[in-house]
Amino acid sequence: MWETRSKWMLYASLVTAGFILLQMAFFSLHMLFGIRISFNVFKVCFDLFRVLKTPWVCNIFHLFVLYTFLACFWVVGRQIVVSLRSAKRLVRYQDAQLTERYGNEYHLEQHELIVIQNNAPVALTLGVIRPRVVVSTGLLQMLDHRELEAVMEHEKFHVKHRDPLAIFLLSMLSVAMWYFPLFRWVLDKYKIIIEIMADQFALSKRCTTAELGSALLKMLKFGKAPHPSVSYASFAETSINLRIIHILEPHTELSLKMPIMRTLISIIALIILVTFT
Repeated sequence: MWETRSKWMLYASLVTAGFILLQMAFFSLHMLFGIRISFNVFKVCFDLFRVLKTPWVCNIFHLFVLYTFLACFWVVGRQIVVSLRSAKRLVRYQDAQLTERYGNEYHLEQHELIVIQNNAPVALTLGVIRPRVVVSTGLLQMLDHRELEAVMEHEKFHVKHRDPLAIFLLSMLSVAMWYFPLFRWVLDKYKIIIEIMADQFALSKRCTTAELGSALLKMLKFGKAPHPSVSYASFAETSINLRIIHILEPHTELSLKMPIMRTLISIIALIILVTFT
């Protein structure tokens, strides 16, 4: 159920955004280079408003097209730069012996785990292209064996489903297409859903609710550790109260009722873009 909901939310958002970006790209190619596309919604509407002598409407929405592409390039560029910096820091603080030891113990490939020297309890999955679990020596010292196993199984779920990539794409849409506020709602709900799914995955791997809940509460009690400014899935940052409820009562329903105002604004924005750009 949770997996179906998460995929539906992700794919619906990506398909909608992809259609809009593709139409924008076709329109931009035609306007800049005269390349004709067999059918482009934006070009048809542009010609219509030029005939109606209201070019100012088109000019306003041209700015939205320009902003959308520039924002996408900025988010991607920032992700690349910060990812490279983070990778260098991780290598600098990596404990090679512990990385190999725990990689073998938890059946993670060499590129899927890195243990870093840090007193703060860090447990997260990052990497848009090649996701990897990052845990700290502080975490290893704080948790007992069964609690650590619950955390590792949780993070292995994120690696398997490439959750940092999904979070990055949704984050990019929420920034570049802020005029579709529904994307931000999808991002927030998606983060909650994948954390609940990762918890349930850990519980399915012989981890108990006591061990998973204890690990979560210990990390929460210690406080948030500093994390890199890249897309990642963290063990102890997202919707703690909801996760505890679902750990104790796995069949508890999560409200995914779409917000009326955000939905209306997003629909209006879509109609305007398709009609007036």
